[in-house]
Amino acid sequence: MEYWVISILIMIPGLGMAGIWTRDILTGKFSGRGSFFQWREGENMLWPHIFAEYVTSFGLIAGGIGLWMDRPWSVPVSLISLGALIYSAINSSGWVFASKGRLPYGIPMWASLILAIALIFLLRI
Repeated sequence: MEYWVISILIMIPGLGMAGIWTRDILTGKFSGRGSFFQWREGENMLWPHIFAEYVTSFGLIAGGIGLWMDRPWSVPVSLISLGALIYSAINSSGWVFASKGRLPYGIPMWASLILAIALIFLLRI
């Protein structure tokens, strides 16, 4: 498979993650919970999770752009970011399983998990 195809496939979950969090923040999904650094989901603070997912998404986007431009750093950045995506999808699955109403978030998460595993193997070939 050509790197340009892989680059697009890597950027899709990156854009999706950043897009979902940006939409949730801008539409005021958490506005009743105080400032950004006060938002909680149960006992957990949300900002470290959101920050980690933005870092992951920016890594996926940067890795995809790097692959597209055939940069030497693109494969390591992509592999690290895909690993972070795998962790995020598995870790966030607990949040989805806790409430059936969260299933719409889970489906793209699990699709990204499968895609990330496949892309790691394709990048290592």
